[in-house]
Amino acid sequence: MVLHGFTYLPTTSEALFPGTTVRYYYRTGDSLATVVERTERFVTFIGDDCDGKFTHDQIDRLFEGGRLEIVLDDERPVLE
Repeated sequence: MVLHGFTYLPTTSEALFPGTTVRYYYRTGDSLATVVERTERFVTFIGDDCDGKFTHDQIDRLFEGGRLEIVLDDERPVLE
């Protein structure tokens, strides 16, 4: 996408590291979660209402579909 002379790249699984807060949208709602593990194959996150372990390709599809977002400012961290 090009907007105002800038080129924007899509968010991918490469942006997720342990400690990253994400918002995961699922069928019945959404929840904040924290990435707790990242391996060469999987990204795992844990939240109050959701847990997930996805391959990097699955994470990329969640970003593309708008079902996963990185939270840049979160006053209530899920894990401390």
